Amino acid sequence: MSKYVDSQIFGYQLVLDCYGCSKERIDSIEICYYYLDQLVDLIGVHRQSPPFVVYTDPIKYPDKAGISGWLPIVESGFTIHTITPAKFASIDIYSCKKYNENEVIEFTKKTFFPKVIESQSFIRGKNYVCPEI
Repeated sequence: MSKYVDSQIFGYQLVLDCYGCSKERIDSIEICYYYLDQLVDLIGVHRQSPPFVVYTDPIKYPDKAGISGWLPIVESGFTIHTITPAKFASIDIYSCKKYNENEVIEFTKKTFFPKVIESQSFIRGKNYVCPEI
Protein backbone atom coordinates (compact mmCIF):
# COMPACT_ATOMS: atom_id res chain seq x y z
CA MET A 1 0.00 0.00 0.00
CA SER A 2 1.27 3.48 -0.86
CA LYS A 3 0.52 6.78 0.74
CA TYR A 4 0.71 10.26 -0.70
CA VAL A 5 2.88 12.64 1.28
CA ASP A 6 1.65 16.07 0.27
CA SER A 7 4.35 17.87 2.24
CA GLN A 8 7.10 16.22 0.15
CA ILE A 9 8.18 16.37 -3.43
CA PHE A 10 10.63 14.10 -5.20
CA GLY A 11 13.43 16.52 -6.04
CA TYR A 12 14.95 19.84 -6.97
CA GLN A 13 16.65 20.61 -10.26
CA LEU A 14 18.83 23.60 -11.07
CA VAL A 15 19.81 24.12 -14.70
CA LEU A 16 22.68 26.52 -15.42
CA ASP A 17 23.75 27.86 -18.81
CA CYS A 18 27.13 29.55 -18.40
CA TYR A 19 28.38 31.92 -21.12
CA GLY A 20 31.82 33.45 -21.58
CA CYS A 21 33.57 30.92 -19.33
CA SER A 22 37.34 30.61 -19.05
CA LYS A 23 38.38 28.34 -21.95
CA GLU A 24 41.19 26.85 -19.89
CA ARG A 25 38.84 25.94 -17.04
CA ILE A 26 35.99 24.44 -19.07
CA ASP A 27 38.52 22.47 -21.13
CA SER A 28 40.16 20.91 -18.07
CA ILE A 29 39.23 17.35 -17.09
CA GLU A 30 40.71 18.02 -13.65
CA ILE A 31 38.63 21.14 -13.01
CA CYS A 32 35.39 19.58 -14.31
CA TYR A 33 36.06 16.50 -12.15
CA TYR A 34 36.76 18.76 -9.14
CA TYR A 35 33.55 20.71 -9.77
CA LEU A 36 31.33 17.62 -9.84
CA ASP A 37 33.11 16.03 -6.88
CA GLN A 38 32.93 19.14 -4.69
CA LEU A 39 29.20 19.61 -5.35
CA VAL A 40 28.63 16.48 -3.25
CA ASP A 41 30.10 18.16 -0.17
CA LEU A 42 28.55 21.56 -0.93
CA ILE A 43 25.05 20.09 -1.15
CA GLY A 44 25.55 17.34 1.43
CA VAL A 45 24.62 14.28 -0.63
CA HIS A 46 26.18 10.83 -1.15
CA ARG A 47 28.37 9.68 -4.07
CA GLN A 48 27.54 6.40 -5.79
CA SER A 49 30.84 6.50 -7.66
CA PRO A 50 33.59 8.94 -8.59
CA PRO A 51 32.75 11.44 -11.35
CA PHE A 52 32.98 10.16 -14.92
CA VAL A 53 34.52 12.90 -17.09
CA VAL A 54 35.57 12.61 -20.76
CA TYR A 55 36.65 14.78 -23.68
CA THR A 56 34.47 14.97 -26.76
CA ASP A 57 36.52 14.17 -29.86
CA PRO A 58 37.28 17.63 -31.32
CA ILE A 59 38.14 16.22 -34.76
CA LYS A 60 35.04 14.11 -35.12
CA TYR A 61 32.73 16.70 -33.47
CA PRO A 62 34.38 20.15 -33.78
CA ASP A 63 31.17 21.99 -32.91
CA LYS A 64 30.88 19.97 -29.67
CA ALA A 65 34.56 19.99 -28.62
CA GLY A 66 34.75 20.09 -24.86
CA ILE A 67 34.04 17.92 -21.86
CA SER A 68 31.10 15.88 -20.63
CA GLY A 69 30.84 14.69 -17.07
CA TRP A 70 28.41 12.88 -14.82
CA LEU A 71 28.34 12.09 -11.15
CA PRO A 72 25.69 9.69 -9.87
CA ILE A 73 24.56 10.38 -6.34
CA VAL A 74 22.17 8.38 -4.16
CA GLU A 75 19.81 11.36 -4.29
CA SER A 76 20.00 11.63 -8.15
CA GLY A 77 22.88 13.14 -10.18
CA PHE A 78 24.92 16.02 -11.59
CA THR A 79 25.97 16.59 -15.21
CA ILE A 80 28.19 19.06 -17.02
CA HIS A 81 28.74 19.58 -20.74
CA THR A 82 31.20 22.16 -22.02
CA ILE A 83 31.80 23.49 -25.50
CA THR A 84 35.27 24.94 -25.37
CA PRO A 85 35.28 27.03 -28.59
CA ALA A 86 32.04 28.73 -27.49
CA LYS A 87 33.23 29.22 -23.88
CA PHE A 88 29.94 27.61 -22.83
CA ALA A 89 29.01 25.21 -20.05
CA SER A 90 25.63 23.53 -19.49
CA ILE A 91 25.14 22.17 -15.97
CA ASP A 92 22.30 20.19 -14.34
CA ILE A 93 22.10 19.71 -10.58
CA TYR A 94 19.32 17.29 -9.60
CA SER A 95 18.85 16.11 -6.03
CA CYS A 96 16.08 14.77 -3.85
CA LYS A 97 17.68 16.75 -1.03
CA LYS A 98 16.87 20.46 -0.97
CA TYR A 99 19.96 22.63 -1.40
CA ASN A 100 20.94 26.28 -1.55
CA GLU A 101 20.86 27.24 -5.24
CA ASN A 102 22.73 30.49 -4.61
CA GLU A 103 25.66 28.57 -3.11
CA VAL A 104 25.79 26.35 -6.20
CA ILE A 105 25.71 29.39 -8.50
CA GLU A 106 28.50 31.10 -6.53
CA PHE A 107 30.60 27.92 -6.61
CA THR A 108 30.03 27.71 -10.38
CA LYS A 109 31.18 31.33 -10.83
CA LYS A 110 34.34 30.70 -8.79
CA THR A 111 35.11 27.54 -10.75
CA PHE A 112 34.47 28.51 -14.39
CA PHE A 113 34.49 32.36 -14.35
CA PRO A 114 31.42 32.81 -16.60
CA LYS A 115 30.50 36.31 -17.69
CA VAL A 116 26.78 35.42 -17.62
CA ILE A 117 24.80 32.62 -15.98
CA GLU A 118 21.20 31.87 -16.89
CA SER A 119 19.49 29.70 -14.30
CA GLN A 120 16.22 27.82 -14.14
CA SER A 121 14.83 25.90 -11.19
CA PHE A 122 12.35 23.06 -11.25
CA ILE A 123 10.51 21.10 -8.61
CA ARG A 124 10.33 17.46 -9.67
CA GLY A 125 7.75 14.85 -8.71
CA LYS A 126 5.08 17.12 -7.26
CA ASN A 127 2.68 14.18 -7.26
CA TYR A 128 5.18 11.55 -6.21
CA VAL A 129 3.69 8.74 -4.17
CA CYS A 130 6.08 7.47 -1.54
CA PRO A 131 5.76 3.73 -0.90
CA GLU A 132 5.47 2.55 2.66
CA ILE A 133 8.57 0.70 3.65
